[in-house]
Amino acid sequence: MAQTTTDPPPPQASRGLSSLLSSLLSYVFDIRFLGVIGQIAIIALLLFGAVTLSGNFRNNIEKLGEAQFRCIDGRVSYRCAFDFMDNEAGFDISDTVLSYENTDSFWWAAFNGLMNTFRVGLLSLVAMTILGTVMGIARMSDNWLVSRLALAYIEIIRNTPILIQLLLIYFSIILALPDITEAIQPFGAPIFLSNRGLSMPWPQLMSSAPIWFAFVVLAIIQFQVTNIYLSRQEERTGKPTNRFMWGLVGFVIIAGLGWFVAGSIADNEGVLIANSSRIGEFDDFERVMLQRTGVNHISEIADLPEEELEAATLQICALRNSSSEPNLTNKLRRLGIPFDVSRVGSPESAQSRLVDGRCEMFVGSKTILASQQATLESPSAYTIFPLDEAPVVFSYPRFEGFNVLGGWNMTGEFFALFLGLTIFYAGGLAEVVRAGILSVSKGQTEAARALGLSEGQRLNLIVLPQALRVIIPPLISTYLSLMKDTSLGVAVAFPEIYIISQTLMNQSGRALQIMILLMLVYLSISLFFSVILNWYNDQITLVER
Repeated sequence: MAQTTTDPPPPQASRGLSSLLSSLLSYVFDIRFLGVIGQIAIIALLLFGAVTLSGNFRNNIEKLGEAQFRCIDGRVSYRCAFDFMDNEAGFDISDTVLSYENTDSFWWAAFNGLMNTFRVGLLSLVAMTILGTVMGIARMSDNWLVSRLALAYIEIIRNTPILIQLLLIYFSIILALPDITEAIQPFGAPIFLSNRGLSMPWPQLMSSAPIWFAFVVLAIIQFQVTNIYLSRQEERTGKPTNRFMWGLVGFVIIAGLGWFVAGSIADNEGVLIANSSRIGEFDDFERVMLQRTGVNHISEIADLPEEELEAATLQICALRNSSSEPNLTNKLRRLGIPFDVSRVGSPESAQSRLVDGRCEMFVGSKTILASQQATLESPSAYTIFPLDEAPVVFSYPRFEGFNVLGGWNMTGEFFALFLGLTIFYAGGLAEVVRAGILSVSKGQTEAARALGLSEGQRLNLIVLPQALRVIIPPLISTYLSLMKDTSLGVAVAFPEIYIISQTLMNQSGRALQIMILLMLVYLSISLFFSVILNWYNDQITLVER
């Protein structure tokens, strides 16, 4: 009988090895296992980076020495790392929002730099948003010339570095403008454009402004209530009620009434003047000027020879940056009465000029005028007559010597940085706006046209509200980038926070502390805008069910 042979069973070790490999392969391709390993690796890298940075930090501190952290009382502590910021700055800042002297502290110098950063950044945000929206809509215009011009602007601006554009604007445009004595005045308006920058009229608040603002708030509430009421009426009747127009009419009526009321009850402004001037109220100015010049009508004063005109000019004293000055000078300008203003830093200086005859009158608040009149040797020789005021007056720039004073003055550096940021980021925003508009389906447009809506109504009521949900997320990053790029002001010597920080480092030798402060500033700015814009984005996002 034949016998059959069988293969021997595999060794136990081979089966164990195969099982182990199979188990390892199952772990390698297990998503959960890979996720855990990845998290462990990231944590390890973070810990390694933190240890490395802390080691470098300690080594750098040892190299810097204990003097970097010396307290006022002589102790050495990390808590005193920023005590040096209380020292005297010792340098000037060419353009500041707040009053600043070189004897102020490092903290105050840095704060002025931060205010300059916000000033140019926020102004650029507003201008960039308007320009970018207009260019984005123009890019989709049916007009061939308009769309091609918008396309050329967008492509050139987006494909050129912002630093190159900024230097081009500053050196080839701003500095190439005429000198201040030959400043450009577009259409003869009170706007002066020169190589020193831009000067334009600017509003100033009077003491009655809060009363008027209360009426404005009431007008805004009325606008909202009218809009809601008429909207519900449209739903009931199915007939349009022109909600915007009625709300606007109510707004104008209430705001206008508030303007009249605020101006009527205000009694804070006045003029301190000698009794010998024979001026007891504002209407007397015209009579006195006619007697001085010997002309028959006030309009003839401008035709007088320069010497006679200079002799007849009213000499006015006012406190520097006081809203009382434009309140009086605007009235005199409307009458055509020539005047010259001496701006002083204190009421005592104005009083001294008034007494020795260098000024004919001192304009200001009645409280200040009364206190100065009481200190005169003969108070009865002077009188204070009231001056009407409006809640808001405009300060107009005007030539005085070789300078333009009054209004709002943009220095050449500020103007260049403002234009550079606005023009560059508007080009990117234009494409964001175009993408948002294109995201709205054509059916929405066709439905709007079928309802007989105009193109403007279609954009305002249907397209833009829906496109906004697409525009906001990239707009957030655009705003953040613009605010951080204000640091490019260093290229044109505009004193924003970055260039002030460089000066502080040179003055103090504390580079580490200054850079930490600078990083915290930009981080805070980014978080501030991110929180606000992300909150707004959440409010307008559609919730799907």
